[in-house]
Amino acid sequence: MSAVTHADLPARDGDIRLSDADRAQGMRLLNEHVAAGCLTSEEFGDRAVQLEQARTRAELLVPFHDLPQPRPRFGDVVPAQRGTPPPTALPAAEPTRPTPHLRYLITAVGAPCAIVGAITGLAAAASEPSLLVLATLVVLGLYLVLLVAGHLSAR
Repeated sequence: MSAVTHADLPARDGDIRLSDADRAQGMRLLNEHVAAGCLTSEEFGDRAVQLEQARTRAELLVPFHDLPQPRPRFGDVVPAQRGTPPPTALPAAEPTRPTPHLRYLITAVGAPCAIVGAITGLAAAASEPSLLVLATLVVLGLYLVLLVAGHLSAR
C-alpha cells in the first residue's frame, strides 16, 4: 500500500488558486459596487488591494463579504472584448480643477498695491490732476492683470 501525499488530495473549492481572469472579474464587480454607491472610493481602494493580493478563491471572496450581489462566480468568467481596457486598481477619478494658487498670489500682491497706488494717486491728484489719470490707469491695469490671471488659472 502506498502512502498518500498532499499532492494526491483533492483541493477544496476555496483553496483553488486564482487566475488573472478571476481577479479581473473581481475588480470589475468592485467597480460596479462603487458605481451603485455600496462602497466609497476609500473602501474600494482597501478592497482592491485585498483582491490583488488574493491567491485563492476563498481570499478573493473576502472583499465581498458584506456586499450584495453581484459577487465573483468561478467557471463562467466572460473574457474581455477586444479594445476593452483592462480593469484598473481604482475607479476613474473625476477630473478636478487645480487649486488656483496663481490667482491667490496675484490677489494677495496686486490688491494691496492697487489700494496703495490709488490712495497715493488721490493724494497727489489734489496738487496735480494729471496724476489722477495715471493712478486710474494703474488701477485699471492691475485689475486687467487679475482678470487675465484668474482666467488662465481656471483652465
